[in-house]
Amino acid sequence: MIQVRFEDSTMFRWNTLAALLIVASSHALADEKPLAWRTDYDSARKEAIDKGLPLFVKVFSDTCIHCQRLDAGPLRDPIIVELLKQRFVPLIIDGSRSPKLVEALRIQSYPTMIIATTDGKIFAFLEGYREAPALTDQLQRALAVETPDWMARDFKESAKAIGTGDYAKAIPLLKAILEDGKDRPVQTKSKSVLDEIEQQASGRLVRVTKLQDQGQHAEAMDLVTELLSRYPGTKAAADGTKQLTSLADRPEMKANVRSRRAADLLAQAKEAFKVEKYSASLELCEILETTYKDLSEGKQGAELAKDIRSSPEKLALACEVLNERLATMYATLGDSLLKKGQKELAAANFEKAVRAAPASLVARDAQIKLTGLSTKPQTLTTEFQKPEK
Repeated sequence: MIQVRFEDSTMFRWNTLAALLIVASSHALADEKPLAWRTDYDSARKEAIDKGLPLFVKVFSDTCIHCQRLDAGPLRDPIIVELLKQRFVPLIIDGSRSPKLVEALRIQSYPTMIIATTDGKIFAFLEGYREAPALTDQLQRALAVETPDWMARDFKESAKAIGTGDYAKAIPLLKAILEDGKDRPVQTKSKSVLDEIEQQASGRLVRVTKLQDQGQHAEAMDLVTELLSRYPGTKAAADGTKQLTSLADRPEMKANVRSRRAADLLAQAKEAFKVEKYSASLELCEILETTYKDLSEGKQGAELAKDIRSSPEKLALACEVLNERLATMYATLGDSLLKKGQKELAAANFEKAVRAAPASLVARDAQIKLTGLSTKPQTLTTEFQKPEK
């Protein structure tokens, strides 16, 4: 017989209690921000298309014991919850209330979990209960094949940029997603978004042509200049460049183009100064004091630059911005190298980004990528499809 001393028994109870507390705290963390399950199939499909994310569908029955086990265990696992929150559109379907949908999806047992691409194709069909590690592995493999991490990230960034009207940032992100010429759902959506942007830019170009035909050359020049700034990289912008050259060559335009340009630069420099963007203001002032020094705008730009240069506080803020800009350039170069499989060079540039502006968000993201490069496991590509009955 094995004898257990009181101290050993007490220690055993404390260790057990500690383990239970750890498990409980992990579930509490997952419950802190509950997973927002979608309940309408059509709206979930639309959301998946809009966001360029795969669908995760859980089909259940109230009388299913294994469905309850799945809810109480794996679907409360913090890793799985975070994956479903960030990388999927999670949809829950009560099989007893959606018989037509269950029939269409060929559901034979509960629970059934489905991973589907944004175009509605079933990617993985998981019948029955799955432990958390196995389910996590299925989700990660599906993501690796469905949408590369950088594509999902860049698509989200482009959506944010479009939301703020920053098409100049969104266009190169979307073009990079389409670069390999494949037909992933996120690429289909990216092409659609790019086409919409191109249509907007083309509409501006049509207005430019109308203004030219009506003899409103100054207004046409303003509009085409705005087109080039707002929609760089579009076909309309390329065509607009030719029209801008044609407009600028007109005798009546040459006389006032230079003074208008100087006035615009001065207005931008003053606005940047007003919102404490001293680095941008100083750059604009330097153009004014060198290129337009014979104009009043050039003299005003020189005075504004003098104000910034004579203030250590303003110069310090300007230097911080320049450091962040440098860090952003290094991080962007790292991303570009990483896409081409040059991991060592990518890591070196991420390190430079961290050193350039250690307290910035860019440095934080670069550090995360560095950690991922040193710890990321090899991804296996697997075909997922429901076996024929």
